[in-house]
Amino acid sequence: MAPDSGSFPEGPLLRLLPLEAKDRGTQRCRLGPAALRALGARLGSAVKISLPVGGSCLCTVWPRRDRADGFVQLDLQCASPGAAGGASGTLGTLSLSRLRLVPCPLLRRLTVWPVLRDRTGTPDAASPADVLEAAQELLRNRPVSRGHVVSVPPGAPGPLAALHVVGGTPSPDPAGLVTPRTRVVLSRAPPSESEQRPEVPLGGLSEAADSLRELLSLPLRYPRTLAALGLDVPRGVLLAGPPGVGKTQLVRAVARETGAELLAVSAPTLQGARPGQTEENVRRVFQRAQELASCGPCLLFLDEVDALCPRRGGPYGAPENRVVAQVLTLLDGISGDREVVVVGATSRPDALDPALRRPGRFDREVVIGTPTLKQRKEILQVITSKMPTCSHVDLGLLAEMTVGYVGADLTALCREAAMHAMLHCNKNQDNPLIDETDFLEALKKIQPSSFRSAIGLMDIKPVYWEEIGGLEDVKLKLKQVFRQARANTPAIVFLDEIDSILGSRSASKKGCDVQERVLSVLLNELDGVGLKTIERRGNKLGQRSKCKDLKKNEELEFQEVFNQNVMIVAATNRPDVLDDALLRPGRLDKIIYIPPPDEKGRLSILKVCTKSIPVGPDVSLEKLAAETCFFSGADLRNLCKEAALLALQENGLEATTVKQEHFLKSLRTVKPSLSCKDFTSYESLFQKQEFSNLGDI
Repeated sequence: MAPDSGSFPEGPLLRLLPLEAKDRGTQRCRLGPAALRALGARLGSAVKISLPVGGSCLCTVWPRRDRADGFVQLDLQCASPGAAGGASGTLGTLSLSRLRLVPCPLLRRLTVWPVLRDRTGTPDAASPADVLEAAQELLRNRPVSRGHVVSVPPGAPGPLAALHVVGGTPSPDPAGLVTPRTRVVLSRAPPSESEQRPEVPLGGLSEAADSLRELLSLPLRYPRTLAALGLDVPRGVLLAGPPGVGKTQLVRAVARETGAELLAVSAPTLQGARPGQTEENVRRVFQRAQELASCGPCLLFLDEVDALCPRRGGPYGAPENRVVAQVLTLLDGISGDREVVVVGATSRPDALDPALRRPGRFDREVVIGTPTLKQRKEILQVITSKMPTCSHVDLGLLAEMTVGYVGADLTALCREAAMHAMLHCNKNQDNPLIDETDFLEALKKIQPSSFRSAIGLMDIKPVYWEEIGGLEDVKLKLKQVFRQARANTPAIVFLDEIDSILGSRSASKKGCDVQERVLSVLLNELDGVGLKTIERRGNKLGQRSKCKDLKKNEELEFQEVFNQNVMIVAATNRPDVLDDALLRPGRLDKIIYIPPPDEKGRLSILKVCTKSIPVGPDVSLEKLAAETCFFSGADLRNLCKEAALLALQENGLEATTVKQEHFLKSLRTVKPSLSCKDFTSYESLFQKQEFSNLGDI
């Protein structure tokens, strides 16, 4: 059997032989049959080779003519800068583990930077048409890699000396094959400027990137196919999200991936001082985008577009209205140009003029909300990947502590932690490490910015059933309710302390006050829950009368729109002040009474509260549960905290356990928040006839 390269620590060594004259300029790598079997390579497979002198090269695999094993011959025509000039004869030996098969998809588009023979380094020394023709001929049917240099064989005619591979579609990383159908484009920037914009991982933005990539890939990658099919695709995309979530970074990354030229403009910079100057600046930007589109797909990115196109008819005057009208006209003008896509970004989508969001303009919207727990962890992993953090830093725990933080906040948090580590590093000033203490100190200074924004969903730390002691019957009923809710509705609205905004209309003596109006609105919403606001046309009774004239299947579909998608959950400790209309069937028709915990429930709660407290062996939670009648769950948690504080006050930093005496002392100061009178009033209230028919007591 052939030797497996994976079984060798360094792989079998292959001796480098001089290249044959017939193979010069062919970009071939000739190997023996054993090496070919070990690699699993076929004739013409693309292989990337890490060179011992540094750098790498890209070749196609071919067998040796003498079929001898233990030798290799390389043509370094396509190699990383500097490696192409090395003489293969001086390399000596090469380990087989340095050869790696890479996928090589067909390239639709390739961007290169030409180096001319007169060594001016610019394509202006020769005709651009001649340079492009020479580049197409040199690259035909060759595998290339992003960042590599394709050298022209010595003595070959033409103006080219070499070609730097800048990028392509799909990205030639690690490799891509140039075919006669590949569109070769000359880059406008030298490789040094292109390499200053490295690829940035999109931590936490993968879902939004997929949505934006799908919208942009169709018009940018398949314009001719769409034209042949006569399909209209979105020409404008609106990104909405809180400031700092990464909208600009997302657009730059997707533009680089799709191979489109990016023209990024901050909308406030287009504002002019004299009348008509803003409209002139806008026209110039759109004209520049169409010029770039003549050489390939172009993505025009308008950041903070709400500053350029505010809602008309408000406090804005005629100049702003003219600017909005100009932008709308220009958007309509590029609708037939399949090489231009306009992307706008805003943190205030409601401030945009509605005409800007109709189909044909910004008709697709991608909402980037506040990062969730998983997304925050991904963002922190990307940010800290290049930072010297301690191994015991728990990014998952840090993600839980940063609810409401967006990408910019997390970047500032890590930067502040690094500054704190640098200023307080005493032992190892040359190689400081960032530990948990530095992040905790940074949390005191960096506050979440999304709390000040009206866009984005806020997530909270999850609470599990095991963290709730006692109340087994209530938990069982709640599980059933929420299980039914998950099976029928994708959204739950929780109204805590509902009695603070809604009272009983019978208790009002002044007629229609604010609480009554709020109650009326809520009752109407509960009756029409699930019906989108934009779908309402007239009142509900009028719609139901129209519904009677529909067919049976249409009527069922109409009723589903009325009743699905939302479940309302409310909580109160004063059910006696709620209006009777709110508690009737069809609205809040499922009433669950949560009584004070009994002795068994109190014992369960005490076990939950003392999980993180080092209690002594003399502590009897059963006795504490028996002595804490009318204690609620919050009272019991407070009791445990007071006992821990007493232990800390007595023994200081040497305190290791909380004893029974500490709990008994705490019982003298911590009193239950419930009384026998409160318990009796709740029991009498929920034993009334109107509640007993629900079967929940």
